[in-house]
Amino acid sequence: MASKIAVTGTGRSGTNFFAIVLTELGRDVKHEAMGSDGIASWCIVPNVKDAVYGPGGAVLTDDFVIGHQVRNPLKTIGSLTTFNRTSWRYVSEHSPSLPNKITHRAMVHWLDWNIRAADMSSHTWRLENIAEAAPSILKDLGWDVEDEVWAKAYERARHEANTGASRATNSLFNPKVGPITQWRRFRYNNRKHPVSWAELEKIDALLTQEIQDFAHALGYDV
Repeated sequence: MASKIAVTGTGRSGTNFFAIVLTELGRDVKHEAMGSDGIASWCIVPNVKDAVYGPGGAVLTDDFVIGHQVRNPLKTIGSLTTFNRTSWRYVSEHSPSLPNKITHRAMVHWLDWNIRAADMSSHTWRLENIAEAAPSILKDLGWDVEDEVWAKAYERARHEANTGASRATNSLFNPKVGPITQWRRFRYNNRKHPVSWAELEKIDALLTQEIQDFAHALGYDV
């Protein structure tokens, strides 16, 4: 029986948050690094040994149950526009050709990466659905947890989450974060309105429809 967990998805889909919840429950699951109980990382979609952050998917064996966590596409695509150059370089090396414009690039990445993550996983769940109950992947591992215990761990993890606002603040004057990325993070976190479907349709109507279709299949109301 598999004894470890590997959770993936796109960047900005909450894999770090999920790892924190499991840590609160006493499991050694690390974000973008291998713990004794597993890993949560967007970087394990490509079948490579070493990823841009931590290991890639080639390190996963039959001892892992693989899960795919997805987050609301509009929120994720918007947040992906704040990826740094290092992350985008890794995505580009393991993806079809990406557009130059940042939002268009984030759209292509969201769909491509999520399709691949779903294909390699035995479980898929929405981040928005795990506030009160754990996803079924934990039962397959024998890590059953009562809903009340899970909900309390979830709330504790929320106070430690790496939010977009904190990323924007922490990147200011950080020599490892380029000025363009700093500006994008500032701009995104100070938008008057969130990313909308109409905004995406103006960029690429056909791709927007494909994203909506995939999101709808995952249970999102688009």
